Amino acid sequence: MDVILIGSLVVGVLVLLLWKRSPASDKMKSHRPVFPAGTKVNPAPLLTEQEVLLYNLLRLAVQDQYLVFSQVPLWAFVHIDAPGEIRSQAFRQIALKRVAFVLVHPGSRQVEQVVQVEDSVVRGGQGNRQRVIESVLDAAGIKLVTLRVQKSYTVPALASLLGCEPDES
Repeated sequence: MDVILIGSLVVGVLVLLLWKRSPASDKMKSHRPVFPAGTKVNPAPLLTEQEVLLYNLLRLAVQDQYLVFSQVPLWAFVHIDAPGEIRSQAFRQIALKRVAFVLVHPGSRQVEQVVQVEDSVVRGGQGNRQRVIESVLDAAGIKLVTLRVQKSYTVPALASLLGCEPDES
């Protein structure tokens, strides 16, 4: 009789443990709200109107030579090869930094150039942010081109600035 009682207790505990670990219970856990009640999340534009104009000009200027991506995090296109804590420190430095546009070679899939947009007003902390970006790009051997928002660019002038002049054959 004692064996039956102990056996049923063990089976009961095993069933309870399996139920806790089952995918069905994981689904119930995943339905918890991500944000507290009353929080509103709304879409926001990725680019300003001026950046959209520059993006379109960039696409025309480099059309057959590069893919153009916008608002790319710095960590997404550089590889930091360093031991433990040094690598962690480097990632902390670049964690929330992103660049305006990257020009990616379609064959190698490597970022070959970064295009930053220089605003007329440098906001607090932006200078340090830009120095970190410049330092990382320099270390990675990636060309940096800075465009001014107030300046008008033509497609040929922009292509020349980016080294993408069409071949004259």
